[in-house]
Amino acid sequence: MSEEQVRRAPALPDVHDEERLAALDDLPGEPGPEGFAAAVDEIVAAHAELLARLAQ
Repeated sequence: MSEEQVRRAPALPDVHDEERLAALDDLPGEPGPEGFAAAVDEIVAAHAELLARLAQ
């Protein structure tokens, strides 16, 4: 696989991601504002980590 193909290949989810998604299936109903804010914080942190890795 060429370097370009490696860069364009979709990243596989971490095991932790699958565990978090499975845990979300067990939540009763829709999350409130606190749950939404926590999800946004987690997404922002994941993007920041990804950008830091790409900058290396």
